[in-house]
Amino acid sequence: MKTKAILAFVVAGALSFSSCTKKIDPKTVADVNQFGTDWTALGEKATNWSNELTATTTQAKEFVAKQTERMNSMTSPKDQAVKTQLAQSVQTATENATKLEGMQNEFNTFKATWDETTQQFGQWKDKVMKGEINAEEAAKGLADFQTKMTASQAQVEGWNAQYAEIKTANEQNMASAETVVNPAETTPKK
Repeated sequence: MKTKAILAFVVAGALSFSSCTKKIDPKTVADVNQFGTDWTALGEKATNWSNELTATTTQAKEFVAKQTERMNSMTSPKDQAVKTQLAQSVQTATENATKLEGMQNEFNTFKATWDETTQQFGQWKDKVMKGEINAEEAAKGLADFQTKMTASQAQVEGWNAQYAEIKTANEQNMASAETVVNPAETTPKK
């Protein structure tokens, strides 16, 4: 008899506990999941851009070192004109490398904030999915995360445009330097 009474209390407690959990709105679940997908995609895009930025920055620095070495090895007076042109090319490449490094530093700061927001979103999402946050609070929280994503997306797109411009200028500068150093190799043969 005591066992049946205890079992009845356990069952009643379980039922009352399960009735205390809030039902999650399917639209809220869909919106939160979609945001998670979009957030992850933007993060991947930003990471890929950062990897390309790092490679281009390294290439620019290597170019500066190589051209500086070339200039320093030129000793004859007839090389002076080439040396002057290379000096301009090195200066431009150095400026581009500095701009790219600045973008990398900005991205590193951005990435730290991104990772923190990603962690906050994960914790918040868990609470939403457990029904610990009601639909109204979830909508407000999602709107806050959407605002953060919009700002992050604008920042990534701005960097991407700036990067494309610098990368193009860098490639043109490198090609120009090669023309100066190896004019016979870049002129078409007749």
